[in-house]
Amino acid sequence: MLKGKMVRIRQRRYFPEQKLWAFVGNVTDFSENWVCLEGKGIVVVRGKSVPAEIDEAPRPLMIPRDNIANIRILPHDFDLDHIEICFEGIKVGIKVKGAPDTWISEVGEAT
Repeated sequence: MLKGKMVRIRQRRYFPEQKLWAFVGNVTDFSENWVCLEGKGIVVVRGKSVPAEIDEAPRPLMIPRDNIANIRILPHDFDLDHIEICFEGIKVGIKVKGAPDTWISEVGEAT
């Protein structure tokens, strides 16, 4: 089960113009229909000097499971206060200390 794990959740996109959201945090509840976590939302912003906007403080988040593209379990010591965005070619991701980076988006990605 995911309860108590630190995760990165990428929201599903249904069309290219839709903003891409990802969420990083500690799972507080997990059900058939919802994933609840205490964490931060990240939105990828293309064409601006800041590549992604990250919530300033952790907050409760409730994400419908139907809207989840994928979930990645992160190390338990992932630091929510120091999220670092990284790039590799057309990929936008989050640096993960001591593990492979976790990718949020690719340019032109639709789902």
